[in-house]
Amino acid sequence: MEEALRAPPAQKPRLAFFQWNHFPNLGASSFLALHMQHHVKCLSQFFEVTVINEDCDYAAVCDRLEPDLALFEAGYRSHGSRRLRIANTAANPGVPKLGLHNGDPWCDRRSGFLADMEAWGIDTYFTIGTAMPEYTPAIADRTFVWPNFFDPAMFRDHGLQKVIPVALIGQAYRLYPWRQKVYDTLSKHYPCLVTPPFQYESGAARRMLAGESYARALNAAWASPSCGTMGHELVRKHLEIPACASLLIAERTPALEAAGFADDISCVFAEPDEVLDRLDALFADEDHLRQITRAGHRLVHDRHTMQQRSQIREWYDLNRMLKAGQRIRQPGPFAPLCIVEAAGWRGHGHLVGRGLDRLALQRAAGLMAADDSAGARDALQTALDYVPYLPEAHLGLALCDLVEGHPEAALPRLARSIETTLVDYGAATPDAVEWALYLVALLAAGRGPEAIALRDRYPGLSHPELDHIVRALDRLAGKARPEAPRGAGRPASIHPMPERSEAAYLDWLDGLLARAGQPALTPKRLAAAHASGLWLRGLDRVMRRTGVRPDLPPAREFRYLRQLGRSVAVKILGARGLDGLRKLRAALRSLAAGGPSRPAVKGHRGNRRL
Repeated sequence: MEEALRAPPAQKPRLAFFQWNHFPNLGASSFLALHMQHHVKCLSQFFEVTVINEDCDYAAVCDRLEPDLALFEAGYRSHGSRRLRIANTAANPGVPKLGLHNGDPWCDRRSGFLADMEAWGIDTYFTIGTAMPEYTPAIADRTFVWPNFFDPAMFRDHGLQKVIPVALIGQAYRLYPWRQKVYDTLSKHYPCLVTPPFQYESGAARRMLAGESYARALNAAWASPSCGTMGHELVRKHLEIPACASLLIAERTPALEAAGFADDISCVFAEPDEVLDRLDALFADEDHLRQITRAGHRLVHDRHTMQQRSQIREWYDLNRMLKAGQRIRQPGPFAPLCIVEAAGWRGHGHLVGRGLDRLALQRAAGLMAADDSAGARDALQTALDYVPYLPEAHLGLALCDLVEGHPEAALPRLARSIETTLVDYGAATPDAVEWALYLVALLAAGRGPEAIALRDRYPGLSHPELDHIVRALDRLAGKARPEAPRGAGRPASIHPMPERSEAAYLDWLDGLLARAGQPALTPKRLAAAHASGLWLRGLDRVMRRTGVRPDLPPAREFRYLRQLGRSVAVKILGARGLDGLRKLRAALRSLAAGGPSRPAVKGHRGNRRL
């Protein structure tokens, strides 16, 4: 479906915006769909926007719309929204293409985003997260920030009487450590409006305050606290609170200071144990409280509405002016883009937020370098306490497993991360470093023939870590491969890895094999290949000829047969037929449970998956 927002016939460039289908969120967390609508509304101020939110052929879209610029959204994590399948993206090379990472900087869908960008031939990206370049440094020089903003038509001073001392609105679980502590303190000492924290994908989330009702609740409150998660991000709530003429109480971070906020001038920066005293003092001096609130209100309406988020239009205009030897640079997340000489390129002026998970990962890396895998595990667990699905922490634990001689523990960890990208997200290729380490773990587990059989599973995937292990497996198989990287491109990874020579890598690999009780890396090891996984690989080869082969590797750590069944169903029934099959399965589950389907109850047999 295409949804066009037509502007008056002015000199606006035509933008084809390939946006995920976010409409399913209207039945649960409607504010998520509202955010996506605001993205379109913002872009429509600078472009003539046509939204494409269904599977499509890029060449046909370009023939029909003749766009001046194409923007591709990817990397979203919501369980309700649907990712697009877009064919023929190599067509119309004269149309500039940009990727839009619409997700958290720490999200486990970042590998899927990178895979989509590689598949679609896109090498320049925008992101809504000021911390994204820090979290994914491999693409920092190709990433521009399109920071969060608000719609001033909705978030404004509605002129309501201040009847709520403090509004505690939004999530406050372990991803928000500052907010957790502050909410707990203020709720015990002040009358507060407290909203329940629904899961976004839950049907109960429709009860959340959203849109204008949320804006009016903020406007009726004297103050409201917010933090930018453990990642020290700039979130919408940082802008929406002062936009509605409520006092913003926040954790001091580089992102907020870069946005222009100043303590006791346009907001209150406070540590959790200071918040109560600071708020007591302000309620005792109402004139000063109103003064700070008015300053914060002016700041965000002057600098952070959708009218000030012209970065994508700036890129488009500057890109048309670029000459040989020049690049487009973003001096800061809220600064205008500019053209600089490539010879003096110093990178973008991205922020370093020093997120708590990043600090934990840095500690873990230092401990691993000092051969303290037990200490590294503790640091990695600290990172997972903030974000249980953090992919860098899970890869770190897999490395701990390997150096401790337990490859059988590393394999399922790595397989789950790879499945997240291939199945949960739907990308065509996994993260290159995760895949490389999975092959290493297979070898260390004594499953060398499987590693050899799978080494070319993703022929277009290339990375120094993957190139090293593939050449090592080639030698084991008695083959030779050129030193040059495999494939046409070198896809980025979300996992920073140390640069190593071939000799240094082989020394490291032999050390892992020795700890796992495996012989040194020699061709004699594979003189007699065992049959582990042989039947599954045979089935995989047959399925390749039918065109229904799953993207998952045929190995026992992956749910290969389950995905194969789904692929066959899609092939035979089509998407609509598959929906009917799901409904039939739900009906059968209901009958097996003895009546209409009920909410799942832990341990209730009637609600097990068929």
